[in-house]
Amino acid sequence: MNILKIKPVILSNKTAESIEIKIFEELFFIVLNNESRPPDSFVNLELTNDGSIKQLNKKYLGRDEITDVLSFTANIPEVNLIGDIIIDINAAKSQKEDRTVSEELQILFLHGLLHCLGYDHLTIEDQRIMEAKESEYLNLLKKGEKLDS
Repeated sequence: MNILKIKPVILSNKTAESIEIKIFEELFFIVLNNESRPPDSFVNLELTNDGSIKQLNKKYLGRDEITDVLSFTANIPEVNLIGDIIIDINAAKSQKEDRTVSEELQILFLHGLLHCLGYDHLTIEDQRIMEAKESEYLNLLKKGEKLDS
């Protein structure tokens, strides 16, 4: 039997930027291992810089403005698609401060991934939990470790 192996991060790069998928996959596996998700889980990631994220932000969130990241949770029975994440690379570049573009993209990817997994920041407590998760996973990425909670 020939079983098709799905990549953990399916990247659609609609920019002229050369971005290595590895920067997202490393972080994805850290989160996957710590959030008790099936090993064949995957996420769709789109990198854009054409303003289309503004249209999506208006259509789905009612906000007529550019944003850095949008995420949409998937709910497809018997498919381990976590969701779709869209990142505007121009927004990432403009807010990266002293980080590299790759580091900022990882932060935005992680933020979107956590949203897809059900985390949010609508209340102070939810924000505290989400920020703690972001810090934990970014620290694990820097250390090159995987923590099983």
